[in-house]
Amino acid sequence: MNAASAIDKLDTGAPASTRSLVLRFVSAAVLIPIVIVAVHLGGRYFSALIAFATVVMIFEWTRMVERREYSAGFYALSLGAAAALYAAASGAYGAAFLICAASGAAAFVLAKNARRLGLWPALAALYITAPSIALIWLRFDPENGRALTYFLFLIVWAADTGAFITGKLIGGPKISHALSPSKTWAGIGGGVIGGAAIGAAAGAYLFGANAAALLLIVGGALGAASVCGDLVESAFKRNFGLKDISGFIPGHGGALDRLDGMIFATTAMTSAYFLYMLAGDFQG
Repeated sequence: MNAASAIDKLDTGAPASTRSLVLRFVSAAVLIPIVIVAVHLGGRYFSALIAFATVVMIFEWTRMVERREYSAGFYALSLGAAAALYAAASGAYGAAFLICAASGAAAFVLAKNARRLGLWPALAALYITAPSIALIWLRFDPENGRALTYFLFLIVWAADTGAFITGKLIGGPKISHALSPSKTWAGIGGGVIGGAAIGAAAGAYLFGANAAALLLIVGGALGAASVCGDLVESAFKRNFGLKDISGFIPGHGGALDRLDGMIFATTAMTSAYFLYMLAGDFQG
C-alpha cells in the first residue's frame, strides 16, 4: 500500500472517536485563553508567542520535507525566523523581511547540497516566517492593532469550527480527491458562513454597528482564505504521504495542522490592511 492509499484509508474511515473530540476541545480550552491574553497584552508577550509557534511550524515543515529532525535547513530557518521576528518587534519590518529571505536562501543552499530537495525547504520562509512577521506588524499597529488581531483570530476560529461541524453533520460531495479525500463542499461553505457571521458580530462589537455589513463581507472573505489554507496544507501533506504533520497539539495534530488557515487569513488581512493604509496616505 502506497502513502496516498494509506491516507485515503485513514481519512475515509470511522468518525473521530469521543476521546479524540475531547482532546480537541480540551486543547482548544487551554490554548485559546493563552492566545487571547497574548493578543491583549501585545508587545513582547505576543511576539514571544508568535516566535514560539513559528519555530515549531518550521520544525514540522523541515521534518516533513527532509524526513529528518534538526537538519541544517531547520537551524537556518529557525535562527533566521527568530532574528526576523525580533527585528519586526523592534519596528524594523524591512530588515525583518530581508532576514526572512536570507534564511530561505540559506535553507535552499544547504538542502540542495545535502538532499537535492529543490525549493521545498526554502518555501518555509515564505509560507511560515513571512506571515508571522506580518502578524506582528498588524498587532503593533498603534490605532487598531489589538482590535484587528482579535478580529482575525475570531474569524479563523469561527471558519475552522464552521467547516468542522458542517463537514461532519452534512458531509456530501468531496472537493478534490487530489487535494484531500475528506474535505467536502459543505465544510467549505460552513467555514465561509462561520467567518462571515463572526465578522459581522465581532466587527460590530469591535468597530461599531455601522461596520457590520462591510465586515460581514470581510469575514466571509477571510473565512474563505482560512479554508483555502486548510486545503493547501492538506495538499502539502498528501504530497509527502502524511495525514498529520505531528502530534504537537492533542486532538489537532501539529502546529501547522492547526494554523494552516491562520497563515492564509493573516496574509490576506495584512495585505488588505496595508493597501488600505497606503491608499489613505495617498489621499492624505
